[in-house]
Amino acid sequence: MGTKDRRTCVYAEIDGKVYLVRDEGILRFPEPDERLPFDIEKTSTMRLKDADVLMAKPLIDRYPEEWLGRDDALERVDVDTIVKDAIYMTTMRCVSEIAIPLEGKVLMVKAKRGFSLGYWNLPGGFMQYGETPEAACVREAKEEIGVDVAIWKPIGVYVSTFPDKPAYTLGFVYEGRASSREFRPKEDEIERVGLQDFDAALELTRNPFAKWGIVDLYRQLSDGQANIEVYRHGLIESRGTSNGTSPVVFLDRDGVINKSRPGYVKKPEEFEFLPGAIDGMKQLCDAGFRLAIISNQDVMGWKIIDHEGLRRIHNHMIKRIEAGGARIEELYYCPHHILSQCRCHKPKPAMLLAASRDLDVTPRRAWMVGDKVSDVVAGKSLGCWTIWIADARRVKRHGEEAKKSRPEFTCRDLRTAAEVIASTEMTRLVYHAKEV
Repeated sequence: MGTKDRRTCVYAEIDGKVYLVRDEGILRFPEPDERLPFDIEKTSTMRLKDADVLMAKPLIDRYPEEWLGRDDALERVDVDTIVKDAIYMTTMRCVSEIAIPLEGKVLMVKAKRGFSLGYWNLPGGFMQYGETPEAACVREAKEEIGVDVAIWKPIGVYVSTFPDKPAYTLGFVYEGRASSREFRPKEDEIERVGLQDFDAALELTRNPFAKWGIVDLYRQLSDGQANIEVYRHGLIESRGTSNGTSPVVFLDRDGVINKSRPGYVKKPEEFEFLPGAIDGMKQLCDAGFRLAIISNQDVMGWKIIDHEGLRRIHNHMIKRIEAGGARIEELYYCPHHILSQCRCHKPKPAMLLAASRDLDVTPRRAWMVGDKVSDVVAGKSLGCWTIWIADARRVKRHGEEAKKSRPEFTCRDLRTAAEVIASTEMTRLVYHAKEV
């Protein structure tokens, strides 16, 4: 049975059936040194409080009727607790939440406990046994905000893991309405109920379902309700967009596409492409991705150049990119001073949110690529995949700060990032940084 302090065991399951051995009246997982009546292929390791569970695929060509079913194992008293804990960890949780738009904002609750402690979230919570997602949404929301809610329509169904845990959660998010604004927060669970701007809501929540639901709801709002104002180059107005259902890669400009320079880029002849940048953009376009540029332009905040001066620089840049076989769908920029407290300066996600609406972007299929930690933070706020562009010197200088923002990948340049994006199967990504 191994040591009393910590055990190592093998979890072999196929089609809902689990292989267990009987030991002194208790059904338990086999241990690695025990002979199994079949070969296995080890896939991963689950670390529980009292055991390391080796996840394994049984290599058999029949359905094992005699093995114990997952549901039966949870109900029986003669099954080892480690077996039950492991089955619980591999069972998908179901969450149901509601997004209530009011006056161009979205209703949020600030949690007192649980995964969202100290953060804001959409009203809602875990589904109970035998409960439909709609019923759970109405019940949980009423418990949290103290008023009746009504569901209008579904926004989306999402799948995600908790950070550093391979346990998946299925999230149902609905658009709805509240019967009253006399909210009564649940005392032991909710600290406050309040309306938040859509872009601020993305920063305030750590829940991926809430992020994706908020973005998807904002994409569906009427022009009058979608009230975030950002600056655009105007490509959408002049030529429209193409291939509107394909995923989007958001690119920072300085340090990703072109070389940063002391005193900023002030005129077209000072704009110098980084090696491989245009090739990387072409590779992404050839792979079916659309490109949008999301850029803080502090050169304007310091009043060194004006809008027309920036337009000349960008016209020059876009012409060169198109000559290289790539295409930019739109270019978004913040012209404000870094201390202005505007809504659009990264790491705030307003430009990304506006771009998601303009280009009909699904955040969980999108990427944000930037050389600053603020780029990664902005991408994480939107709920998209992120790549930090950093050479060895930048990694040494800013690596610890970047690690906290948890980019999915660190790449040395845009061409390398394009290779990663074009070749990565998103569902296989893990929640820790990889350097490429």
